[in-house]
Amino acid sequence: MIAEILSTGDEVLLGDIVDTNSGFLCEKLLDLGITVSQITAVGDEVGQISRTLDQIAQRADICLVTGGLGPTSDDLTALGCARAAGEELILNSNAVETMALFFQKRGFEIDQANKKQAMLPASAGVLPNTNGTAPGFFMRMGQCCFYFMPGVPSEMMSMYTDAVKPRLVDNFGLTSQILIERLTIFGLGESRVGSLLKGFENKFAGMHLGFRAKFPFVEVKIVYPVKIKSDRAGNTDRKQLDAASKWVLGCLENKVISKTGQSLEQEVGSLLKEKQFTLAIAESCTGGLISNLVTDVAGSSDYFLFSAVTYSNEAKMNILKVSQKTLETYGAVHEQTALEMARGVRYAANSDWGISTTGIAGPGGGTQDKPVGTVCIGIAGPGIETSKRYTFNFGSRSANKEMFAATALELLRRNLIGK
Repeated sequence: MIAEILSTGDEVLLGDIVDTNSGFLCEKLLDLGITVSQITAVGDEVGQISRTLDQIAQRADICLVTGGLGPTSDDLTALGCARAAGEELILNSNAVETMALFFQKRGFEIDQANKKQAMLPASAGVLPNTNGTAPGFFMRMGQCCFYFMPGVPSEMMSMYTDAVKPRLVDNFGLTSQILIERLTIFGLGESRVGSLLKGFENKFAGMHLGFRAKFPFVEVKIVYPVKIKSDRAGNTDRKQLDAASKWVLGCLENKVISKTGQSLEQEVGSLLKEKQFTLAIAESCTGGLISNLVTDVAGSSDYFLFSAVTYSNEAKMNILKVSQKTLETYGAVHEQTALEMARGVRYAANSDWGISTTGIAGPGGGTQDKPVGTVCIGIAGPGIETSKRYTFNFGSRSANKEMFAATALELLRRNLIGK
């Protein structure tokens, strides 16, 4: 089965937006045992949309299309589809009905401008949009079944889940699925991870590994295509995947920070929540990056209390109570300074844990004793007060800051799990 994704819109080609829709759809199709063979992006030009749809209709079995279904003049997907199919655009009564219901629930009446969105190819069926005004539609052209969805991610996601996925399962009689185990790695490069896992495919027949580097982490995917079977047989598949995961964990040892594909900040948040601990953060060289990562996790208000970006020595002394003698003796970038920062922020917030960073992100400011890439990280928690010094240099200020932040969170994670 050949599946493709088509994304329409000048904003994608111009780089104004990132096409996250295609990533979502690839992942969801993979859950059904369908691997996408090609992703295409085209602009808001009717002829180009029409030609691309015609080409896909001749080579693919399934195509999911996003974008170009709104009320404005640059929403041309339906017209491009009609031209490719050799059909007229008609006012689809079912589409009008779903739109009218959407407006009615919000106390508005559908107007003529919005009715443009209900102009669909004559043979199209309607995909209701529960989160927006533009209905989707589906139809067959050539050998391919097309499913057209809005480009707004929230609308696309709900339409896929509620309307497209059930049709895919029913229309194609899907009998297979792909089981995936995701592991998050920190402290090893992608090539080193691949080397350590060499021989996996020989040991676990029918499975393969996928790797994705997203600095400073590496994601390892264990991919296992299986037939949809009875629960008993499905348990056997699950046990085989668990055995493969256990082997990978053994090869990578303590470099695996998540066995479920979570980010480092999600893992830290889960541990803090589970143990009912609270956290405060003091940052110098990371400039608030750690706090941003921590608070990007939904529910972080359950454990995150306070952060302070104490860039100057005066701020370190006045807010975190770092002693003037420490700064005069050792300087801002030192293990003792980091320790007093962690201790101070923990005290200021009355939190269970305090972590801190102070360092030299670059590109300037380094010395022979403290080169660019030096970071000192402090940890203060129940029964522990410690600090460590590291030297990284990844060639850019932003990369160094990312590594500093990740290392601080990893130190906290290890302390939370007793390692």
